[in-house]
Amino acid sequence: MGRTARKAAKENMRTSKAGTLNRIRPGGALIRHPERGFTLIELIVTLMIISVILALTLPKIGNAVYSSDLKRSIRQIRAILSVARSNAAMERIPRRVVCDITKAEIHIEREVSEDEDGESILHYEKDNSILNRTYKFPEGVRIEDVITETGQKELEGEAYLRIGANGMITGNIIHLRKGDEKYTLFINPLTGNVTIDEGYLEEYKVEIGNPS
Repeated sequence: MGRTARKAAKENMRTSKAGTLNRIRPGGALIRHPERGFTLIELIVTLMIISVILALTLPKIGNAVYSSDLKRSIRQIRAILSVARSNAAMERIPRRVVCDITKAEIHIEREVSEDEDGESILHYEKDNSILNRTYKFPEGVRIEDVITETGQKELEGEAYLRIGANGMITGNIIHLRKGDEKYTLFINPLTGNVTIDEGYLEEYKVEIGNPS
């Protein structure tokens, strides 16, 4: 009698493929117990997605460890370039990033067309829709120079990184410095991604299939 009862109880109990316990009501209805927690595969996939996002958004610094002021400045440059490219491509209106080397400042300008005597005149004005204020680098951080699309090295005054209506950037190297620390920012003209190397480098790096 006892053995028969135990056998009947086992038959009324089911285990789902996911490992959840199911029971059968006396009337034959299946009672499902909800799954608990995440499976190992779900956790692995989540970690992989996070890793990809970090790889795409964080700057490449190799083995370099730079100060918080330099890190903040680099993040700001990357953010400005990203937003300026997006808005230029979305509105089909060129922008330019103005690097004021003398004042250690950076801001974005928008191309504006005005008619004068029936003639269309193009000029740039500050784009307050993107950046409401000029970003001033922290004390001690300065732009050492900017290498423009022509290969010209700008050491003082204003240097321009021009962004076309298609989002492409011309002008691709910025050198930042704080004391004896020097870092080179390579800007990919197609993707706008910024690769950072320790030291002062002048040769543009083309990295295929390995964005920063």
